[in-house]
Amino acid sequence: MNQAPSGRRHTETLTPTDPRPARYLTALGEQALEALLHEPPTGWAVFDAESARSVSEHLIVGPGGIFTVHTRHSDGEWVWVDKDTIRVSGRRMSYSRDAIVEANLVTSRLRARIPLRTPVRPVVALFGARFILLRGKPGDITVVDARDLRAWLEKLPPVLRPIERMELAAVIDNPVTWGSRSSMQGFADPTAA
Repeated sequence: MNQAPSGRRHTETLTPTDPRPARYLTALGEQALEALLHEPPTGWAVFDAESARSVSEHLIVGPGGIFTVHTRHSDGEWVWVDKDTIRVSGRRMSYSRDAIVEANLVTSRLRARIPLRTPVRPVVALFGARFILLRGKPGDITVVDARDLRAWLEKLPPVLRPIERMELAAVIDNPVTWGSRSSMQGFADPTAA
């Protein structure tokens, strides 16, 4: 039985084995996230992909904790999240595994330089999803619509004191931690919030 050409093209375009579309869609997600967090919430610092290029797309530090943000552009597709499993239009994706590995790597790099009371938590920010359905008890990862990321960060209960955020910012901004100079945007008065 033959499939309609348009259906085949759609499947071929988004297959995980074709690296070009994945990189392109990831770049779209990163650009959109940078635009959303150009002015982070008060007390939060956003370190972009240039900061810790070898380990994370984006690193966010604030009163609610430390987060790696793994961006994905889902281009009008349906997203189902059940614990740590993410399916995009029925296809199981490795987003959660990748995000958890990324957060664990950042945690180990930071713990090598400073004691952490809380580990780095992974977040998958989805752009362009038609809808996101969350089922079951959340696992080790948070999946959010990227448009809601800022509001989600602002609602988190505080777990880091201002002095801890300052110390973390200094470690993250240190070239020894990542091997390159980081780029910090909008770190407001650390004594705020």
